Amino acid sequence: MPSNPLDPWKDQFTFVRSAEREFLLMPTPVQQAFVHVFPEFGRHPWSASATLDVLPLREMPGRWRLKVAGGHRGIYRSHQGRPDFEMFQSRTEVYNQLRRLLSSRP
Repeated sequence: MPSNPLDPWKDQFTFVRSAEREFLLMPTPVQQAFVHVFPEFGRHPWSASATLDVLPLREMPGRWRLKVAGGHRGIYRSHQGRPDFEMFQSRTEVYNQLRRLLSSRP
């Protein structure tokens, strides 16, 4: 795996700096699970399939989640038609962070 496993994908997706840091801090098997689905995800980032688990987030319009084995998620939105990853975390971390964000809205 390259020193930064996201580098080969940066021509298809964008990553906010904090999401890239979160990705690099995940255990190697979790990183590999994401890298494994990135080829199909790159072709169909807005469509679920038998091998690709993507869904829009109900409480966050315009945001989607990519789920991989083990319960980790990548949260992304469309930025100029390309997936723009905003976070990579476990299910619990993602939903705790989203709850905090929603509760802080006026």
